[in-house]
Amino acid sequence: MKKLAIALCFSMAFVVPAFGQTVDPCSQSTKLSGGTKYTITTQEQQTGTVGSDYEYELWHNIGESKNAVSITVYGANQGGGAAFRGDWNEPNTKFDYLARIGYKFEKNGNGSGKLFTEYDDIFADYNYTRSDRLNGQNYSYIGIYGWARAGTNSKLVEFYIVDDWWGNQYQGDNTPVTTSTTGGSEVATATIDGASYKIIKNSRQGQPSIEGNKDFDQYFSVRQTPRKCGTISITEHFKAWDKAGLKLGKLYEAKILAEVGAYGASTTTGWIDYSYAKMRMGSGTTPSSSSVAASSSSSKPSSSSVAASSSSKPSSSSAAASSSSKASSSSAAASSSSHASSSSTIASSSSGVSQSSSSVSQSSSSGATEGSSSSGEEETPILKNRIPATHFSIQMQSDKTLRIEANSPTVVEIFDLRGNKVASLNVSGSQTVKLSLPSGIYFAKVHGIKSVRFVLR
Repeated sequence: MKKLAIALCFSMAFVVPAFGQTVDPCSQSTKLSGGTKYTITTQEQQTGTVGSDYEYELWHNIGESKNAVSITVYGANQGGGAAFRGDWNEPNTKFDYLARIGYKFEKNGNGSGKLFTEYDDIFADYNYTRSDRLNGQNYSYIGIYGWARAGTNSKLVEFYIVDDWWGNQYQGDNTPVTTSTTGGSEVATATIDGASYKIIKNSRQGQPSIEGNKDFDQYFSVRQTPRKCGTISITEHFKAWDKAGLKLGKLYEAKILAEVGAYGASTTTGWIDYSYAKMRMGSGTTPSSSSVAASSSSSKPSSSSVAASSSSKPSSSSAAASSSSKASSSSAAASSSSHASSSSTIASSSSGVSQSSSSVSQSSSSGATEGSSSSGEEETPILKNRIPATHFSIQMQSDKTLRIEANSPTVVEIFDLRGNKVASLNVSGSQTVKLSLPSGIYFAKVHGIKSVRFVLR
């Protein structure tokens, strides 16, 4: 049969394949039930696995408080697999509480993770509700958290992507976190997932980390318009940091985070409840543990039990076992911890879509059981969706065109993340199509179901 080729031309674009699902996390607001609740008091931290994909950790600073804190892990079979609820009650005390679920990259000892450019693009989808704003001497971060080992031109790094927070006595919870909370200084601004993020670098000296008490850097991306649902394009933040001169070594972990603490005595009771939380990588399907064992360049980490990881705030720690809010100082240094992906924008054109040799119509776009313990980008030049060759595939060209190949005439429809059809291509032969659409993630679909995802930057 005659092979069909379409080239979609656009400025600063790259392709991300379909991920086996196209769930809008902001539509996943149904409260979850069941799961397993873990509570710790005098115990500093607890870790364990969630299905075959994720690792969870509950941590609090017992050097500051021994009040009960908890995490309810909803389990692998609901809410995207990484959903959880966190609860704390800290009356008139300093404290640091941390709950997180996500990927552990370093599975086989120190330095066994990879550079972010050696993994497929990493994403986190989430939707949650939380308690009201805090008014004390508080700090808090909701988003993504992790560590990267020291590498070429980089120290050991603790990193945050902050999409929301609870506020404190100086700022409300509807304004972004500033350097008065994170420390350090702003070094750049990036547009990612359709919003502006301020990039902050801070340095810590002799503080607890995944390698014991050491000097390390902290990188923050702080969203300037807080939100409670959406997709975080984690790799895009790594790229933005790299462009700003903030280098990362081999990844240790990246997890969906809820952290809250107080620098001074503050009475704080609160909670966070994820109705949806999922991490994934752009390998064409949702990554699994088996794919890790089979692939060395695009694998996803498997879950395992680990020790606690290090704090962004000072805390006492012994060289062998004691830790701050997010890091263990053991010799092994083990630790656990919408849909738009764009660091630049393109202009929207009223002409919509122009093409030769085909017709294009432009559409307007508009109860928990109690538990106690548990163990346990470079931009790829060619990316294809995993559907039969009788349909279509997409690959990136060096001349910044997007090539779609099909073996028979078909209709290729372009949708935005809200499900609005923004273009419809009645394809009957080889042609070149230029898209003038706002920056963001789109889906190219055939027959309304087979889809490939791409990003206009």
